[in-house]
Amino acid sequence: MTDRAADDARTEGGTSGAGRGLVTVVGGVAGLTLISRALGFLRWIAQAATVGTGAVAGAYATANQVPNVLYEVVVGGALAATIVPLLASAIMAGDRETVSRTASAMLSMVLAVLVPLGILLAVLADPVAALFPTSADADPGLQTRLVADFLRMFALQVPLYGIGVVLTGVLQAHRRFAWPAITPILSSLVVMAAYALYGAITPEGAGQWTRSADSAGLLVLGWGTTLGVAALSLPLLIPASRLDIDLRPTLRLDAATRRRAWSLATAGITALVAQQAFMLLVPVLARSGGVSGTIAVYQYTQAIWVLPYAVLVVPVATVLYPRIAGLLGEDAARPPAPAPTSAEAGAGAPGRHALSPREEALGLCGDSTALVTCVSLAGMAMLLAASTGAEAFFALLTDDVRGMSAALVSLAPGIVGFSLVHQVTRVLFAAGRARWAARATALGWAAAAVLSTAAVRLLAPSGADGPATLKALGIGTSIGMTIAGIGLLTTLARCLEASVLRPIARVVLAGAPVAAASGWAGRALSQMTGAPWSQILLSGAWALLAALATITAAHIACPQALGALRRGRR
Repeated sequence: MTDRAADDARTEGGTSGAGRGLVTVVGGVAGLTLISRALGFLRWIAQAATVGTGAVAGAYATANQVPNVLYEVVVGGALAATIVPLLASAIMAGDRETVSRTASAMLSMVLAVLVPLGILLAVLADPVAALFPTSADADPGLQTRLVADFLRMFALQVPLYGIGVVLTGVLQAHRRFAWPAITPILSSLVVMAAYALYGAITPEGAGQWTRSADSAGLLVLGWGTTLGVAALSLPLLIPASRLDIDLRPTLRLDAATRRRAWSLATAGITALVAQQAFMLLVPVLARSGGVSGTIAVYQYTQAIWVLPYAVLVVPVATVLYPRIAGLLGEDAARPPAPAPTSAEAGAGAPGRHALSPREEALGLCGDSTALVTCVSLAGMAMLLAASTGAEAFFALLTDDVRGMSAALVSLAPGIVGFSLVHQVTRVLFAAGRARWAARATALGWAAAAVLSTAAVRLLAPSGADGPATLKALGIGTSIGMTIAGIGLLTTLARCLEASVLRPIARVVLAGAPVAAASGWAGRALSQMTGAPWSQILLSGAWALLAALATITAAHIACPQALGALRRGRR
């Protein structure tokens, strides 16, 4: 079949009611995610306004990284890599017993590993806290004590993260997407309430706090954050209990499932270890190159950076993933079909061709990745355009956020590679090429770590330079994620077919110049106004226009990319 004929056939298939249903599902998930991220953004604003950027903020931000990193390194990569692919084929086959046994074993193994790990973190909080360097303007004893106190309160988060991710994977494999999008909303509300209460009982200002975490305010801050993680995970038990599965304690998996799970898990862990090593390096570099509040400003900046990724990219990739996994699994299990005879090839109606499972899989992989690339380029344009307004906005809330605007500019190109990591690794995992995906992803994170370290040493050689450190971290992250994205696309072409890159190339060639030009234009215009609220409003309006222009240009160049949503549910 010619590329054009394949595009036409895929577009025709997109008019089904089921396809329109998937568009509705994606829209619903995107809407819930938008609410979640808006609340998450408000949560960062509340943190900036109540916790600030002082000693407590630095200790809180540092300690808050540890439970998530521990969870991700120990089981997070394995869970993200295995649950949906392992369950999707059994769900499609209606094998309730296999689904129940696999989901139960995953949840049991996670608790068996993470509960002792959480206890160990609480016991070893003091020596773990001592491993982090102290900023140039901080009291070393106070900082170490605060980090240790927060770690003891955060230790319970480790198993809670595991419960949440297992249940999310089980629900998504069953195409139940609403609750995993709702619980982050609940979590943000809980954490914002904790911030508000903390601010109310520390009227002298968070930045001036000098007492340890036996005070009421810091207890509220620490335990309130942990309660937010509980709100993220435990409510998922409600929809999980309504599925046609039986969750029970067991560590047993059949041999075939165990082998596949091990292959996927080791690849996932490889990629996640590289990512989490970088995440642990960030506070070290922020403290060595900047001041005590630099890490908090970096986290505020990163919260803005991931907004377009979370609202635009994740819903598309999440909803399409079960279908992609099913198609690629069917194609891998099916023996090659004989080539059609000339009579068979000409038997269909002119201009119509029924897609084989492999053609449908390749088309959906290519077009869905092109769609992810399109919306990530729109996100890059938005970040560039909104960079000045974002710093102006946060400057109204907290003490010193200098460097946030430049950091967003340096981070913006990396959102495309970061989005491709999310999408393409899942495609390759479903296609049985998990190790190849892990190598490309790990290379990108390793490059980000090396380049960020070098950039901090180059731009902030004497330390105590927050803006330069933020910019350096952004540069290293963007280059590393670009390397990962290019490596993954190259791997995708090698593992499937080079033709899957054609729609992606069309989107990049048409969308990237528009994204860069419109984003920079918005940044330049907002810098011409001096009043903070003028910068904020102009940046926001231009960011939307830049995103719309980018998506329009990409859609004109590759109209079938949007059709991936209409074809995803058959």
